[in-house]
Formats: sequence, C-alpha cells, structure tokens
Amino acid sequence: MGLSRREFLTRVGQAGGYGAAFMMMQSLGLLPAPGANAEDALKPVPGKGTRVVILGGGIAGLVSAYELGKAGYRCTVLEARDRVGGRNWSIRRGTQVQFADGTQQSCNFEEGRYFNAGPARLPSIHTTMLGYCRELGVPLEVEVNTSRGTLLQCDKMNNGKPVEQRQMVNDTRGHVAELLAKSINKGALDEDLSSEDKERMLGFLREYGDLSPDYIFKGSQRSGFKVYPGAGPATPEAKDPLPMHALLSADLWQGLLAEDVIDWQATMFQPIGGMDRIPAAFEKKLGSVVRYGAEVKQIRQSPTGVTVTYRDRKSGKSETVVADYCICAMPFSVVKTIDADFSPDVKDLISESTYDSGYKVAWESRRFWEQEYNIYGGLSYLRQTVDVVWYPSAQFFSQKGIIVGGYSIENGTDFGRLPNMQAKLDASRAAIEKLHPGCSKELTNPIYVNWGEIPYNLGSWIHGYGSSYAKTYKRIILPDRRVYFAGDHTSHIIGWQEGAALSAHRTVTQIGVAMQQGGTSGA
Repeated sequence: MGLSRREFLTRVGQAGGYGAAFMMMQSLGLLPAPGANAEDALKPVPGKGTRVVILGGGIAGLVSAYELGKAGYRCTVLEARDRVGGRNWSIRRGTQVQFADGTQQSCNFEEGRYFNAGPARLPSIHTTMLGYCRELGVPLEVEVNTSRGTLLQCDKMNNGKPVEQRQMVNDTRGHVAELLAKSINKGALDEDLSSEDKERMLGFLREYGDLSPDYIFKGSQRSGFKVYPGAGPATPEAKDPLPMHALLSADLWQGLLAEDVIDWQATMFQPIGGMDRIPAAFEKKLGSVVRYGAEVKQIRQSPTGVTVTYRDRKSGKSETVVADYCICAMPFSVVKTIDADFSPDVKDLISESTYDSGYKVAWESRRFWEQEYNIYGGLSYLRQTVDVVWYPSAQFFSQKGIIVGGYSIENGTDFGRLPNMQAKLDASRAAIEKLHPGCSKELTNPIYVNWGEIPYNLGSWIHGYGSSYAKTYKRIILPDRRVYFAGDHTSHIIGWQEGAALSAHRTVTQIGVAMQQGGTSGA
C-alpha cells in the first residue's frame, strides 16, 4: 500500500529533521519558496477563522498570536501571570519578585530606573527581533556590551588589583606577537611561509602587537598610560606591560574574548526604557486575545482538535478552550507538570529535559563606575564566586543607575552553593568591591532573581544544549498531532528572543501546511 503525502512528509521529517521536511514541502508546492529578503520568508496560509490556542505569553507565544492573527486565525493566548513577556521581564519600583519557595522581594528603585532580569540585549544579527521593534514602533538605543575601560580581576594577577581590559587585551597581543616574531626569525616556520610571506608576517606582527623595530614588546600606549598626555612638560608614558606568565595565571580568557562570540559582537541594541517594551508592544496589538491568570492544567487532543483546561487564578474556577490547533510555547520545565496526552516519545523527552537556573543581582547606586572609573557600559570579569559585573548602557551621565553584580547560572557553581539569599548578596557586593574599592558601601536596594525559582519558568534556558539535546530537538520541532512546540528551546538560538521568534515562525508555517492538507502534519 502506498504512503499518503502526509505520511511521506512525516517520515522525511523524522529522518532528516524539519529542514528536510520544509524543503520537501516547497518542492511539492505546499509552501512558497523563500524570498530574497528575510522579511519575505514568513507567508502564513490564510486562516479563515481557524482556532489556535497558544500556551504561554512569552516572545514565542506573542509572535505566534501576532502572525496568525494577521493571517486570519482566531487565537487565544493563555498566560498564567498577570503580564506578558515570559523571561522578558523588566523590574521597576513596586515590582514584586516572588520565588516558588515563597521568598518575596519588593523593588525599591527610584522612579524611572529598571533592571532587565531576563534578556537585556539585541544583537544586530538578530534581524527578526529588530524587525519586530521596527514594525511595532519600539524605539531602540545602543547597548554597550563591551568596553575597553572595564576591568578584569584575579587574585593571582597584579597583586589582586583590577586591570583595565584595554591593558590585558593589548599586552596579550604584544607578548603573542613577540613570541611569533621570534619563531619566524629562528626559522621555525620556514616550512610554512615563503621568504616573502615571512617578511609580510613580521610587518603585520609589528603593527598587531605594537612591537619595537627589533620585534620586542616593551609596552604600548594602547594599553593605557602611566603618565597621561597633556599640555604640560611631562612626556606621555605607557603603562608597564604585565608579564605573560601573570596573564596566563589569571586565566581570564573567557571574559576577555567574550565579545568575539557571534551574538555578542557590536553593534548591540536595547529598547529605550526596558526590554519589556517589546512584549508591551505585542500586547497592545493583541488586546483581548490574551487571557491573564490562566494556569494551564490539562491538554487533550482528538482527531479534529485540542481542548485545553486551565484554572483562572483570580476566581479559582476551571475553564476550557477548544481549538483546531495548539501551540505550546511554555518551557518544558513547566510543561512536564501538566496533564497532557502527548505521544509517549514526546512525553518522555519533555520529562527528561532539565533547565539551567540563571541568576542576576542588581543594585541601585551612584554611578561611581562612570564618575571615578570612566566606565560607560560593558562587563567586567573576575575570578571570584561572582565573576561578572555588568554596567548600564542607559541614562549615561545621570546621578544614579542600576549595576548588575552577578550574571551566570546557579546549578553546579560556587554561587549556587551559597546557603541563602543574604550570602549571595554579600558575594555580589564583594565582587563589586574587588573591582571598585570603597564603592560597595554605596550599593542599595538589591534585587536578586533566580530563574529556577520563578513560577511559570522554573529555569532560564534548557540545560545541556548540544549533542545531548539533539535527539529531543529533532523530535520536538515536529508537531505531536495537533500540538506544536515553540520557544527558544525549540531553536538553535537557545536563551535568545530571536530563537523564540523564529520558532514561532516555524510553527506558523507548519500549521499552514496542516491547513492545506486538511488535518494534522505531525506524527
């Protein structure tokens, strides 16, 4: 007996992943070929009133509802919280931070200041999210993700005193350039370079490392000044170079090279006034499509649709939504707590998934980092329990600002092993004191967010993404009958809003394929 078109596409997807199935759909004329521009890539099949229930009002859920709504689908977004955005959460004066264990904090920042507890930057290569900011009228400003004025600190380097990033970057380059020049002059690379290329390489190394004419690194003004240039009789004098063994002992390379990660390269952006300006813009467009305080309890599928039961947190009553299709845009850490009739393989993969517990600690303070250290944005790195300090890129030159004293994960780290919140705040304060002696006493109004303890998230991003997640990924980007999965965990851009938005585009396309086939397109 021959395969139906649906069965054939399903097997293609299982064997080669969604990309293979997508290309096969295009070749069969089920999907339009992608246009030359990214903006032309998403062309939803007209919905004609088809009902879609979307679980979760984070970026993936909001994008799904927005795009389907434009195409004529009738959408309902069920969001357990009283706000949209999911992990996109900007904390301001009066915001209540409640953990799953009952711990509560109240934000006491002065009016007009905010802290992006979740995503805080938009890379220029994340064109989907930047496109939505343009389309929805969300004004952006530059986010300074790296600054040569920020600091690196290790107790084994420079007697524990912080070193400016510019010095560590350029002293490292100088020492490496000198070593390579010596190797070339000793003939160690004669088999790899022609005589002409050796001369060209030596010329490059002199420029790259700011070497002396005899190819020795004696220090560089690129690293900063011991005597600053001015209008008096003193001659400018570069800082004494740090010895290479000290730079190696410090082992701060991860922080030093972080800006080379593709998603961290300049130029980066942020919405003016807080990252939550993005979900707020979607919310304005969607209006009554979103139901707040809707805690999903059960998912049931039939050959013709999906029924979702939720608890209205305000009334305590159970309510149901019946739809033709469902997009599950909640993290698996939450999905695994729901009574859902997923296929056994999908249920097992969701049950086995684990999430990292990302954290951030924010303080309000006088902007001593600008006023006394000439630091405007960027991140400093340390070899301490708290190993990152992040400076604000908004409201430069104002009197006060919000500094982030710690951003990493808790699971498997020294920070996560600290006994309580006070110990974690103390570690954050100590890191800032290491970098800025005497200034930590000015830190006030701390807010500590541990995403592993935030209800309806129970984690920051999926753990172990890579080879160990490959099996789950290949299956979860395909629908389970009438349920489709979206979120950054169903993309190759884990932890970023771009991944969430692109996953929503995928589900919108998949539902369109199912519409054209008159039923389901999954396993």
